[in-house]
Amino acid sequence: MQPSAQSFGASKGKNRPDKQKGPVLITDALADVRVDYHINPRELGHGHYGVVRKCQHRQTKEFYAIKSIRKSKVGKIEVLKREIKIMKEVNHPNIVLFKEVFEDQKYLHLIMELCTGGELFDRIIEKTNSEEGHFSEQDAAKLIRDICDAIAYCHDRKQIVHRDLKPENFLFLTSEDNSPIKIIDFGLSRHDTQNFGVMKTKVGTPYYVAPEVLKREYTKSCDVWSIGVITYILLCGYPPFYGDSDNEIFDSVRTGQYDFPANEWDEISQDAKDFIESLLKQDPSERLSASQAMRHKWIVAQLGEHPNKRFHVSYTSDRGQVFKRFLALKKLKKAAIEDIASHLTEEEVGVLGDIFKAIDKNRDGTLTLSNLDAALADEQFPQEILENLKSFRKTLKLEETDRINWKEFLAGTMDKSIMMREDKVHTAFDRFKRSDSKSLHLGDLVDILGGETQALEIMGFVDSDGDGKISFDDFFGAIKEGS
Repeated sequence: MQPSAQSFGASKGKNRPDKQKGPVLITDALADVRVDYHINPRELGHGHYGVVRKCQHRQTKEFYAIKSIRKSKVGKIEVLKREIKIMKEVNHPNIVLFKEVFEDQKYLHLIMELCTGGELFDRIIEKTNSEEGHFSEQDAAKLIRDICDAIAYCHDRKQIVHRDLKPENFLFLTSEDNSPIKIIDFGLSRHDTQNFGVMKTKVGTPYYVAPEVLKREYTKSCDVWSIGVITYILLCGYPPFYGDSDNEIFDSVRTGQYDFPANEWDEISQDAKDFIESLLKQDPSERLSASQAMRHKWIVAQLGEHPNKRFHVSYTSDRGQVFKRFLALKKLKKAAIEDIASHLTEEEVGVLGDIFKAIDKNRDGTLTLSNLDAALADEQFPQEILENLKSFRKTLKLEETDRINWKEFLAGTMDKSIMMREDKVHTAFDRFKRSDSKSLHLGDLVDILGGETQALEIMGFVDSDGDGKISFDDFFGAIKEGS
């Protein structure tokens, strides 16, 4: 089982067993967002519970981002209310601005500031491919200072802990070099007026999660650990803690052992390494706070009148290339597997449909993790399926506020010998194509992934002959490698 770097997005599968129940009111009233906004159907990305698209206000003609959250995907309605409350409260130049909220029978729609400059990690990759050819420590220090400023604002002034800081949750407002960076997703954030008592819910993303979160006893300092991991990645192109599965990554995080390999780190300043070490302390009480991190000597020196510009960042190392390739192929494989799962026949689905219905106690077409845990405790399933369920459950250990739907359940528990059959992958390949061509083109990948930067990255890894097209052989090989 590969590491899971992304959260589940809202989707509807062809073989979904049951229809959802009636709507649950979260705001004061139901309203049609399309009366005020025109919504572009193309996805810009995925949040924890839904899909993000571009929209335009019909009267002012201003563009915004709209995050549409399927209410049935959320195990606890309080989670949605909390996210809205937090987004309304925060006002910081490095946090995406919230405008308004609409609710209909199935979805909650959050209207927010539109960020068009791309994700943090994608911007770094683009920088290394530019004429300048590298990403400097000064560039990294400015980004990290702004991130620390936003988190210090959350921690010290608003009593908010983010709990899921990662490069995907930072967007640039525009494509300009001096564009501000914005935190965009508060789906797992917590607002606590009790000065952050100890939190116990496991949330986050494997590469960036703090060790104390895995122990279910942590404070706002978990955000500082994540900033340390992000800084490490910005300066070398790969994470300090890694593994071939989620559990291996968690074991690496728990030990807290990492290094600064000579090939990538010899050119990086000692102050930068000291900054990272001050954030990646196993004991949370020994870490700098976000406000203290902003005053660290590395930040002060790099952003002062005489920054040392001779240090630069390059992502040409083998380890960095492996990490980038892994992330890219994982996205492609996930899209293919979910497509295959949604088109399986009843015979291929077999007993899994009955199992899903047995676990889905309230018949709304989704499962909570407590539903899965109860089913595993009963052990009333065939041994092979039981093992698949246990393996699937392990991949969800950090998603305790989420629900999963039928297609996601099927993709995670289905016999991989069926899912990875060549004819199944070929059918998915044909569905992904927009034309009668024998190959996938860049536009096809943009449709699959929701963004051109990711599509270009995958094209670079998968297009074996460099002709700007992906043959089925290339596609099938990439899916198998991603598995």
